Amino acid sequence: MKKILIVFIVFSVGLLFSCQEDRQIKPEISKMKLDINIIRFDSIFASAGPQDLKRLKTDYPFMFKNSIPDSLWQIKLKDTLQNEIEQEVLTAFPDFSDYQNEITLFFKHLKYYFPKQSIPKVVTLAEYVDYKSKVVLGDDILYISLDNYLGEDHKFYKGLQQYISALQKPSQILPDIAHQYANRMIDFPNSRTFLSQMIFEGKKLYFKSRVLPWIEDHRLVGYLAKDFRWATEQEYMVWQYFIERDMLYSSKTDLNRRFLQDAPFSKFYLEIDNETPPRLGAYIGWQIVKAYAEKHPNKSLKAILELPEQELFNQSKYKP
Repeated sequence: MKKILIVFIVFSVGLLFSCQEDRQIKPEISKMKLDINIIRFDSIFASAGPQDLKRLKTDYPFMFKNSIPDSLWQIKLKDTLQNEIEQEVLTAFPDFSDYQNEITLFFKHLKYYFPKQSIPKVVTLAEYVDYKSKVVLGDDILYISLDNYLGEDHKFYKGLQQYISALQKPSQILPDIAHQYANRMIDFPNSRTFLSQMIFEGKKLYFKSRVLPWIEDHRLVGYLAKDFRWATEQEYMVWQYFIERDMLYSSKTDLNRRFLQDAPFSKFYLEIDNETPPRLGAYIGWQIVKAYAEKHPNKSLKAILELPEQELFNQSKYKP
């Protein structure tokens, strides 16, 4: 009995990580020389006073819009809530070197697969906990609001729904950065079918898996490990549900809401709904893109992302 239990545990661990066996960091990527400029503006602003505003505007002009008068910045420098947020961020992130190393490794992968991509300066912030703007990608600056990564149980997130606060933790910084690049680099599909939308979301997840090969799959999709296991074990059931109800070529917008958008769970309108992870359509789309990539190992990442969704699906021969 003990041997059977050990075998079962090993098998379960194997299932969880087998899909990452071929996602080792390529030696040519790890050896790349790349310097990333990370500015801890959160701590710079936290240590400044009203008398330092002129210097801040001179040293960091990209942080100050002409449309915002100095009087508002003076108020912000003295605001007690702003000061509390800054202190909480400094407590959680006294040293950013480990994250800088991972962010650098992400950009190495980005340059490897997309050599023409420019590398922005990275600026960390302590703002007013806007979970919808955790990471913002500008033309030449990547902003990271560290106030959104203090841990899911932090007091600042008490009013958020659990499925949102669960992603307010440091381990999501890299997936969130990659997600912003996926949104920018992958074209929205011409087709409005549920299948095309699933594969579009699946392309984003596949992109994230290639530029963040050391990150666990469940973090890439924004799941807990148990949710990812559920999705893996029930993949066939989910696919059959879509097939049997003729959903693949439907253009009903409610399918996106039920299976692609952030939510507490996916909406099958069945008794199991509360047990399901959200965005299961995106998970299925990811598996379709992976099936295509496995059958076309010589295709570049760029070529896969540019392939029309219907063509990708036809050639994937996807069978869960």
